[in-house]
Amino acid sequence: MNKLAAIQMLRAIAAVLVVLVHAIVRQAEWQRTDQWIVEAAMLAGAMGVWIFFIISGFIMSYTYHDNFGVPGAAGQFVASRIVRVVPIYWLATALEVALRLRHGSGIDVHKLICSLFFIPIAVEPGPMAAMRPMLGVGWTLNYEMMFYACFALVLLLPRRRGLTVLLFAMAGLVLTGTFFKPLSDTRDPTSLMTFYSAPIILLFGTGVLIGTAARQLAGVSAVRSSALLLTTLVALLAADVAVFAIFADAYPAGIAWLVAFWIVCTICVVLCVIVRIDDTGRFSQAIVRLGDASYSLYLFHIFAIFAIEKLWWLLFGKSGSWAFIFVSSAAAIVTATLINRFIEKPMTDHVRRFSALVKARQSAWQGDAPKFDATQSTAPSGTTYLHNVAHRRSR
Repeated sequence: MNKLAAIQMLRAIAAVLVVLVHAIVRQAEWQRTDQWIVEAAMLAGAMGVWIFFIISGFIMSYTYHDNFGVPGAAGQFVASRIVRVVPIYWLATALEVALRLRHGSGIDVHKLICSLFFIPIAVEPGPMAAMRPMLGVGWTLNYEMMFYACFALVLLLPRRRGLTVLLFAMAGLVLTGTFFKPLSDTRDPTSLMTFYSAPIILLFGTGVLIGTAARQLAGVSAVRSSALLLTTLVALLAADVAVFAIFADAYPAGIAWLVAFWIVCTICVVLCVIVRIDDTGRFSQAIVRLGDASYSLYLFHIFAIFAIEKLWWLLFGKSGSWAFIFVSSAAAIVTATLINRFIEKPMTDHVRRFSALVKARQSAWQGDAPKFDATQSTAPSGTTYLHNVAHRRSR
């Protein structure tokens, strides 16, 4: 039984939320759609991102719990994150560039380089201004890479000191950012300082706290129905959207509303941590596999939506319906599953083997053994298993 199965299921939900939202927003560009539906959809997509951030913090602190202060752990962590995140992201970016060139759009080389190396690009402030890389969804990876860099640095310290430094550093960044952009202004940041000090980074810290607590309360989890858990998670997120549509009425909402929604997303993650499901059934396995493919789904879903849109216009014209949203979302899910199986996993495995070979040759040349090997650490066998699972599956 996989201890992270429930987390993978929540990943699947978060990814599907993002896909549905982009399908709704895309259709709204050529078919009349009530504004409240678009804004409620945008909140749902934001919740998917928030859940991803919390899960990321959880996975890192839970998996590397026993590796703080271990020589070589920080370097191994950085290498594993690069191998996991970069190759498939660069492939998706290359597809975006190719499509832009095919349609005659020019390519800003500076923006492309910044996009490939996760550097946010400053923009002129404005009502709709946002710091987006060449591949629009990659903005979340800029935050992810910042968090990974910070986490790698604190891995050099003993656990308690390292986690304390990490959490206080994040809180300090957000506090500093209030001098440049008040918390009441929840619009997208438009400068490097406001980007890296946005309150959203505290969600990583929330995940870190959940992972640390889960290590201390490892025996709390119990087996429950995966269907019941999924129903509960969807109900919580649907309630969030309903409350937003009825009361908040605008996106982005005020900071108090955002905090309330962040709390619900945190509760969803906590539920998936403390409830260990039976993942041997076909239904559970299907959702877990979708969670495994969530990174590919996140990166490539917009291409599938655009492709279905062209086909839809050819067959039905610009007559929108909910059918377009579900058909394009289903196509995105199928496409991502195939990409994950036949491209992402083989590519990641090849890069890992090549990296291990280079490292082994360097060690042999220098006459030194590797200082740290995550799969051969002194952590208990259960921790080693989870570490390997996280290497394969965490975004």
